[in-house]
Amino acid sequence: MVGIRDVARRAGVSPGTVSRVLNSDPTLSVAAATKERIYIAIKELDYNMDKRKYVKKRLPSIGVITSTSRQKELDDPYFNALRMGLEQEARRLHIGMNRVYNLEDNPKAWQDFDKLGAIIVVGTVSEQSVRRLLKQNRNIVVIDNPDINQEVDMVYADFERMTKRVLQLFYEKGHRRIGYIGGFNIAIDEEGEKKYDENEKRLRAYQSFVTAKKLTPQSKIGLWEPLEGKRMMDEWLAEEEKLPTAILVGSDPLAVGVYRALQSAGLIVGKDVEIASFDDIEIAEFLTPSLTTVHISANEIAKAAVRLAKERIEGQRQEPVIMTFPSKLVVRESFIPNEG
Repeated sequence: MVGIRDVARRAGVSPGTVSRVLNSDPTLSVAAATKERIYIAIKELDYNMDKRKYVKKRLPSIGVITSTSRQKELDDPYFNALRMGLEQEARRLHIGMNRVYNLEDNPKAWQDFDKLGAIIVVGTVSEQSVRRLLKQNRNIVVIDNPDINQEVDMVYADFERMTKRVLQLFYEKGHRRIGYIGGFNIAIDEEGEKKYDENEKRLRAYQSFVTAKKLTPQSKIGLWEPLEGKRMMDEWLAEEEKLPTAILVGSDPLAVGVYRALQSAGLIVGKDVEIASFDDIEIAEFLTPSLTTVHISANEIAKAAVRLAKERIEGQRQEPVIMTFPSKLVVRESFIPNEG
């Protein structure tokens, strides 16, 4: 009896490709010539398609749109953990994830997203772009951008709550000159155009805190890179008569630059200036002194996004879901809060 494997062997393709062609899988991208070979093989082998074994329809693929470049995903531990989490969970759930757009690398007109089961958007993709995307596909999950005001699923870490918590710990230890060094909010659209502004969640929380405590704000904003952290700290060292005695830094890579500037100026981190940061990347533990930082479960955030996408694909719900993942402060030598 002729089976799918016989057809695949004659056509020079995998059995899975034959199955997906026969089941009209909308996520399959295959050349017309390949399809023609499959149907020729079916005819030559007299394969009875009406009597073929039932093949369970594969879940449609998930498309991924990320605001970063592929190189940044590899270099930045946070974005790398997000990408790994997406891929791991998709494999576990047997969902294809074969269309990925890194907007910094390959901006292009978005089309054919209606053929995908769901779309996961990673990072600060502009709200206008998400709105245009919704016209093609209603099953959208946004990671790490709680400011999107659209009917989409959202998954993100509790950055604002943890920012205020760390600032409160600084305050309880007696600090009244509390500074913040962070990065711009950078929104990117499908054409790769970037818009920089100061509407960034950690900065917002810092401004709210110092206002509530009636403290003098001391903040600097730049790009999310170690050299920018050094540049901004160097500016403070040159400009400020009264430096902050405690500094919250928006990310560990920025904190590396802040460390370098302070140590070059002869100041002792953890004694002259206490520092806390975000991300808990591997290098944080090996800085001197080791860096107190907020651990964010990027891998688990990404996996949750895939599960939400699967629910959408399977039609389990229509209402959007918002998931906030808790984070935790990893206390090391650069800032040790008061006990209790």
